[in-house]
Amino acid sequence: MKPAILLTVVGAVAGASAMRYWSNLAALPDSWMGPHGAWYASRAAGVAAYLFLWAGLAGGLLMSSAWFDGIIGRARLLAIHQSASITGIILGLGHALVLIPDGWTHFGLVDVLLPFGSYYERMAVGIGSLSLYLGAAVSFSFWFRGVIGTRAWRWLHRASFVSFAGALWHGLKVGTDSSEPWLMAIYVVTSLSVVFWLVVRLTYIRPQRRRVAVEVAVG
Repeated sequence: MKPAILLTVVGAVAGASAMRYWSNLAALPDSWMGPHGAWYASRAAGVAAYLFLWAGLAGGLLMSSAWFDGIIGRARLLAIHQSASITGIILGLGHALVLIPDGWTHFGLVDVLLPFGSYYERMAVGIGSLSLYLGAAVSFSFWFRGVIGTRAWRWLHRASFVSFAGALWHGLKVGTDSSEPWLMAIYVVTSLSVVFWLVVRLTYIRPQRRRVAVEVAVG
């Protein structure tokens, strides 16, 4: 199975599973995950969403920089860029909605969907919501490039850095596992890699092939 198709399938299955869990959790308060099952599911979906958003951003940077030309085809990087970004949005939405039936946190639709409407950590949660919506606008603009124009599309795509930074900030400020060494390592590696690939994108110039002069002897 191609990587792009695999990423899309994984995202769709994960998103559908989160929605199904959300709808059934109220009727299964003592499920095998315990009374805080929604909380665990949200944490897992949040980390997965962040990683897919990073993969989508990384794929776009590597594709546009031409640094990997001859190693990974641009078409494949484009497919990873698109599918990973959309998968991240699906998981991010699941990360928010799956909290609603959790009786411990008491989150409602306003808390998880309205920017800065949360009763808990209003600023950090609001930034997370805005990052989700901005990332969705960037991701789904793939199909509207001809409508909004190339110039506007490119400016909108640059907002993916803002979306990624907001997701990182949201995770650091309100993530239950953000102080864990394994997750902190993920945050450090992903953020530094984005900075590195951005520098490469802005500075790398693909070397021109030298033309070999061939002297033809005339007899």
